[in-house]
Amino acid sequence: MKPVEALVAEKPRMLFVDGLRGIASLMVVAYHLGNRTGFAALTSRGYLGVGIFFVLSGFVIASVADRQAISLGYIGRFAGRRVVRLDIPYWISIVTAIAFAALAVRFGAQWPGFTFRQIAAHMFYLQDILGFAAISDTYWTLCFEIQFYLTLLVLLWGGRLLPPWLFRVAFLLTVVLSVLASTGVIGTPRGAMFAYWWAFALGAVTWWTLRGGPLWVFAVALVVVLSAPLAPHTDWRLIATLTASLLLGASRLGTMGKWLAGPVSQFCGRISYSLYLFHPIVGWSAQSLALRHFNQPVAFAFGVGVSIGAAWVAYVVVERPALNLSRRVPLRASRPTPAGACVALGDR
Repeated sequence: MKPVEALVAEKPRMLFVDGLRGIASLMVVAYHLGNRTGFAALTSRGYLGVGIFFVLSGFVIASVADRQAISLGYIGRFAGRRVVRLDIPYWISIVTAIAFAALAVRFGAQWPGFTFRQIAAHMFYLQDILGFAAISDTYWTLCFEIQFYLTLLVLLWGGRLLPPWLFRVAFLLTVVLSVLASTGVIGTPRGAMFAYWWAFALGAVTWWTLRGGPLWVFAVALVVVLSAPLAPHTDWRLIATLTASLLLGASRLGTMGKWLAGPVSQFCGRISYSLYLFHPIVGWSAQSLALRHFNQPVAFAFGVGVSIGAAWVAYVVVERPALNLSRRVPLRASRPTPAGACVALGDR
């Protein structure tokens, strides 16, 4: 769930990616708020916005790592930048959630009973692995995102030692295993991202194909993802393959900077991370208050409006400064990289 500002400076801005992120965030907001109203039949599939986010994350992180010298040092620098960029807004949202829960007690709600260990686990994205209840409904995806990032970078680091064709086959094998995990054929440890890895990996394959990688890898990845149409999570696989196909199509048509480039979609894309973090806290509370005094349509609109307003404030006050601060963490080593250390999968 990272904005395209995270792409390296020499890459052209991909407005279509930002626009898709805006759509995905609004889908999730509609899902959480609409399911409390008579609109539930219309918003019940809004959770599929998370599938879009996962594909976009793989696409963007693969682009960030493109032509970089993937080393343990690079992985450390990347993690440092992610900590500043993502964790500061995330931590602020945790504090906000606890504050709103305490405020709700004054209006008759029951205290959730947050513990120090539970909060500490959330700070390091370990709550699902350690079995703690979520402070907010959207945090589980952030735990997976962190695992996605590090897994991809470790695979690229190890892939330096493999012939290009063998790395591609090995990477596709991880997609196969992930699809099997998502359908329940094989199990995964508690809190592990592997059952959703296929969506993130599909985004990475899409970027490498866009950069000149063989089309057969993209085609095989699509076939693998769609190979179990009657298994659970078919809707996830359909939205993910559609997202990947649209990204590749926009690139081939030269419309990556034109589709969804309007001011509304770009605004929603810009604040999408803050919107994703804060709508279950601020928007949910605003809707709950409105439901006491107004009908469901008005309460839904009020909750969505407050969610967007709160996200814009959080973006300006917290997220944008964190983004600017993260850019001070260099991705490239201060010394020249030894020849042959770079991984450029799109050209292999």
